[in-house]
Amino acid sequence: MLTNIVTILPVFLIVLSGFGAGRAGVLGPDGATILNRFVVWIALPCLLFDVVATTDWHTYWNPGFAAVSLIGSFAVFAIGLVIGRMRGLSIADMGVDGLNASYCNAVYIGLPLLTLTLGPTVRPHIIVAAGFTLTALFVAGVILIEAGRSHGHGMAGAALHIVTGMARNPVIVSPLAGLIWWWSGLALPAPIHGFLTMLGTAASPAALVAVGLFLAQRPIVHAIGNPHVLALSLVKLVVHPAITAWLAWKVFMLPADIAATAIAVAALPTGTGPFMIAEFYARDGKVTSGTIMVSTIASVATIAGVLLLLRG
Repeated sequence: MLTNIVTILPVFLIVLSGFGAGRAGVLGPDGATILNRFVVWIALPCLLFDVVATTDWHTYWNPGFAAVSLIGSFAVFAIGLVIGRMRGLSIADMGVDGLNASYCNAVYIGLPLLTLTLGPTVRPHIIVAAGFTLTALFVAGVILIEAGRSHGHGMAGAALHIVTGMARNPVIVSPLAGLIWWWSGLALPAPIHGFLTMLGTAASPAALVAVGLFLAQRPIVHAIGNPHVLALSLVKLVVHPAITAWLAWKVFMLPADIAATAIAVAALPTGTGPFMIAEFYARDGKVTSGTIMVSTIASVATIAGVLLLLRG
């Protein structure tokens, strides 16, 4: 257990450095926003395009992995909806709780952490989880919010809003563009590949610092004392990997290395996607930000435990 904690500690130390910088105010009040924009609009799209365009997908694409990731995530999405219902929330806010319980931080924390612990061969699978599963969850959450806001009217407009929003999202467009390039069979020119590699390398550390800056802006004590935050965090960190493990081992019987990647991805903390949704639609973001904070902090121990079980 201690060995696993030591292995993943550098990733969380980078998050801690961002947290300390946020508390000290050295990057200013807009530091998290600016750094997040750099990651989302420049560094991360370069990384995603480069990985997708240069990966041998005939070797790495596994429909069983995609199915396990999708089914497991939507199972805990449904549990999040139940928790929201028990809280007496509207269908729109229930959708946010569904995302709180299921939306993994696959890109900001998953890519650097699991590449470090499981090796670089897991990156294509993480891209599949991030691009395929998280997009499906994102759409499901937005549909529920739009359904709640429209009270049964204007769903065509909501669908158009979803499609246009996804078309403008660089984290969705860049891997699709990379896939088109891969289908073309062309090799990336050396200067372009070097450009993408240099900027893509900056994505993970910058993203981890941005997570720390984000956490520094929220009060920890209030989050820890909120029972709804604790329930959603428990679902994300324990129930999600448990369901995924059952699907991977007992239902789809995936190869050991692919099953381990699926379970490790499911064990990741809640990503910032639900908070961005809540903020965009002016929903109450207290439980969402608290879940992101608590699950990220607690995942130091839970991810180490999951990795220990997988290696066992």
